[in-house]
Amino acid sequence: RKPESGFESQPHIFPMYTPPLNRFMKSVGKIQHHLHTVVVGLASVETGGATKPEDLDIAWKPTDVVGSARESRRFVLRATLILVAEDLKVYATQVLKFRAAAEGKEAESLKSADRIRALVTPEDMDPSYLTVAPLVVSNWRNRIVHHGSKASLTAAETRRLLDHREPIRGKYKNVDVSRLLHDFECDKPTLKDVTSLIAMSIQFVKLVDLSLPRPNCAQYVRQWLDSEQLTAAVLRFERMAARGGSPNPRIRGRQFLRTESPMLAEPYFLHGMAN
Repeated sequence: RKPESGFESQPHIFPMYTPPLNRFMKSVGKIQHHLHTVVVGLASVETGGATKPEDLDIAWKPTDVVGSARESRRFVLRATLILVAEDLKVYATQVLKFRAAAEGKEAESLKSADRIRALVTPEDMDPSYLTVAPLVVSNWRNRIVHHGSKASLTAAETRRLLDHREPIRGKYKNVDVSRLLHDFECDKPTLKDVTSLIAMSIQFVKLVDLSLPRPNCAQYVRQWLDSEQLTAAVLRFERMAARGGSPNPRIRGRQFLRTESPMLAEPYFLHGMAN
């Protein structure tokens, strides 16, 4: 029978990601998969290879399958931008909340794009153009959702993208930055625009995440639990386990965290949390 502590065989495992990044990566990964799946399906529509199953109870009789497929692709690309923008907003909110809590402050109330700007300065990120990509996504989302919105980049942010057009072209599928910015202004996203913006946004978030402390000691475990609003629940499970005679009161807390915040489960079990 294995020891009840359950951690002896792997005592030095720590999460690669913080809890906010873990959630971001899972969500955006699903978005990417769904986008690719729909684009592949629409390719069959455009070539005339798709037919409506008899048992599918919808009306679908496009007079122009090519036009219909391309308009549908634009619809899906715009929807993708909205979903990724929401994930960026959630990630930025959680990181700013963590930083504020660690400093004993209240997180500021900021607009979505300003939350992203508050995560890191261009001078502190290499390459600096990565700070602009998530802003394009956020502003594009606002223009889609809010009719008449003029959400846009600052002149400095636009210049930062344009000044790095060649490195961006070389790393992100030959995307043309000038064309991307034009597509943003006209709200005509291409598949290359969207996939490149997603790739840059993922890299941006990963680099931001490197500046955050990992839960590798009791102090940081407590800060992350506080940020995730899980401290009270974990303490309750500790008390329940202690009353039940468990040799390690953290066992129940770890089980709870494996569901609620998996990135914190093993660090909490190993280090506990500071008072």
